[in-house]
Amino acid sequence: MLWLALHFPQLPLDRQDPDAADDPRAVVLQEGARRRILACNASATANGIRPGLALKNAYALTPNLLTSDYDEHQQLAHLEQLTLWALQYSSLVSPEPPDTILLEIAASLTLFGGLAALCESITRDIGQQHLSLSSAIAPTPAAALLFARAGVHHQILDKPTLVSTLAGAPVDWLPLNDFTLKGLRQSGIRSVGELTALPPASLTRRFGSTCTQLLYKLDGRLPDPRTAYKAAETFSQSLDLPLEAPDTNALAFPLNRLMNALGGYLKARDLGVRHVELILSHHRKPATHLSLKFLDATANTDHLFRVATERLGNLQLAAPITRLGLESSELACLQRESVDLFQQSKAQSTTQGSTIEQVLDRLSARLGKDAFYTAVSGDDHRPEKAWLSALLDNQPLPGLWPARPVWLLAEPSPLNEPVTLHTLPERIENGWWDDTDVRRDYFIASTRDGAYYWVYRQRHSPDQLWLHGLFA
Repeated sequence: MLWLALHFPQLPLDRQDPDAADDPRAVVLQEGARRRILACNASATANGIRPGLALKNAYALTPNLLTSDYDEHQQLAHLEQLTLWALQYSSLVSPEPPDTILLEIAASLTLFGGLAALCESITRDIGQQHLSLSSAIAPTPAAALLFARAGVHHQILDKPTLVSTLAGAPVDWLPLNDFTLKGLRQSGIRSVGELTALPPASLTRRFGSTCTQLLYKLDGRLPDPRTAYKAAETFSQSLDLPLEAPDTNALAFPLNRLMNALGGYLKARDLGVRHVELILSHHRKPATHLSLKFLDATANTDHLFRVATERLGNLQLAAPITRLGLESSELACLQRESVDLFQQSKAQSTTQGSTIEQVLDRLSARLGKDAFYTAVSGDDHRPEKAWLSALLDNQPLPGLWPARPVWLLAEPSPLNEPVTLHTLPERIENGWWDDTDVRRDYFIASTRDGAYYWVYRQRHSPDQLWLHGLFA
């Protein structure tokens, strides 16, 4: 196995808007009656502020320092969103609170074109999210975690290199309790190599079995299984804004963070979304819900982000926004692109443009869902009456669904589960010469689980829906 550790040393600060990076900012940790600096940006560092500094001393150095309190709950929520994002790179992702995630990447190397290409893609994604990163690769998860947190940025692929690199790693970054770390410092032990040189029995007697077992997990002598993160059946994530947003212009950065989590979730499950909902919370006022519906299932987060920002730009707020949420319960399979003789898909083409569904989604977001229509067939033989105009929001695109289902039931059966109708009725009747009386209105309908049915109502009994076929 090969493990990649992604450590985010400035995670409490990185959730704030990067456009305000020029201002000296710091996150403050409350420890009893004492308040100290937990993290600070480059502007504050230039003024002499460092993590661990008392807040009153920091204000003495920088009177205009902007501070926010450390929120452990929000930190863990941010780490979970990064875990969801990382699912697109590995099926085994394990969060290590409060600021690190582990990925098993040996099984992903061929898929992403090798180790260098995989690391480049991950680093590029992290940079687009404006996150500070310290990463390391090692054959064991404990070693990768130690190197990433200690700033030992090496790609260690074999055991001899692992053992030699561990010898020089500082013990201060080992996941041990404060009492043990203090005992190590008082004993003059500064590196893992010095700790390993002690006899195991003596080490266990002085510092406990946990310390000895950790050393064995670092170099692989003991197994160190990690629990893989399992995503929920539906996507639901939210975050508190560092400052109240008076309008939707300030939502681009937090929205992008939620979209990255959604993108990883969809890739891991190999699904797309047809409907997402933005939830804008206010102080002492009901939340604002913004529903985004798409003509075709999509996992393209760039497209989702563009449509969301278009709709947000037209939204009138009743109060400033304090919290932003993103939910999606309607998931669907994606349509696959065909490849040519040379196995070059449309996604690999540099000239790929937007699909017709994406163009219509953006037009609908910008102009409103009632701004344009599509034509559908009408139940009349007269040419001027044979078509009707219908809102595109309620109609599938021509060709999106076949005229008839692939699977037709031998006998129609009553449908007793809730469904959503997507088409106008298609009327089918028997001829005057036929003895069987058939008068039905057919619809294409979908269930909450994403299944599509061909259903009808009897003309003489319109309250009951009947299932006649399933679209595959």
